[in-house]
Order: sequence, then C-alpha cells, then structure tokens
Amino acid sequence: MSNRFRLGIVLRLREMAEEAARIELSHALDAHHHAVAGVQAAQLRAGQELHWLSDLQGGTSDGGALQAAVFAVASAQRATVAAQERLGRATDGLFQARRLLADATRQREVVERLRDRFLAAERREREHQDALAMAEIASTQHAVRVARNR
Repeated sequence: MSNRFRLGIVLRLREMAEEAARIELSHALDAHHHAVAGVQAAQLRAGQELHWLSDLQGGTSDGGALQAAVFAVASAQRATVAAQERLGRATDGLFQARRLLADATRQREVVERLRDRFLAAERREREHQDALAMAEIASTQHAVRVARNR
C-alpha cells in the first residue's frame, strides 16, 4: 500500500470528520437561535404579566385578580430564568461545536500539508531520476562519439 494511497484515505477521513463537525455546528447554531427566541418570548410574556399586574394595582380590583397576576408574574419570571439557562447551555454547545470544527479543520490541514510535502518530494525524486537518465544518455552519446573518432 503506497504512502499516497494511505494519505488519501486519512485525508478523506479528516474531510468527513470536518463535515460532521460542520453539521454539528449547524445543529448547535439552530439550538442557539431557538434558545434566543425562547428567552425573547419568555421576556415578552414576563413584560405582559408585569403590565397586567401594574394595571391591576393602579385600579380597584379584587384580591383574587391581584393574586392571579402575582402568580402569573412569578411564573413568567421562572420561565425567563429557565429560558436563560437553556440559552446558556445552547451557547456552551455552540462554542464546543465551534472548537470541534476548528480542531477538525486543523487536522485536515495537517494531512493536506503532509500530502503536499510527500507529492513535492515525489516530484523532486522523479525530476532527479530524469536528470540522472539524461546525464546517462549524454554520457553514453559522448562515449559513442569518442569511440567513433578513434
């Protein structure tokens, strides 16, 4: 099995790992966008509940409506905290996916550089062999000319 063939296999595996990391980053980015939307929705709901509570406090309303509004505000605040925690986890997942993609890209680039070095060395060796063959031909032709002139 030639070195070029092995490097080709390793490079293909690195490319596949990089593509998988890109897909994982895409999923992490989607999860992050959903988490951001969840935080925004929770904050909007909390704002609406606080507005409802402030409207009730400004007017004459019964204790049951005030209690319901207080519970709704507390619930909305808990939902906001939970959404922010989900956003934190999604952000961590996004950063981890970005790190994995960066690592996979670096590993692919290492194999590509190794392949390029190998191909350059192979090309230099062929050029050297060609130069040796040309020198041998020239030497033989010179020897033939010298022999004919005697």
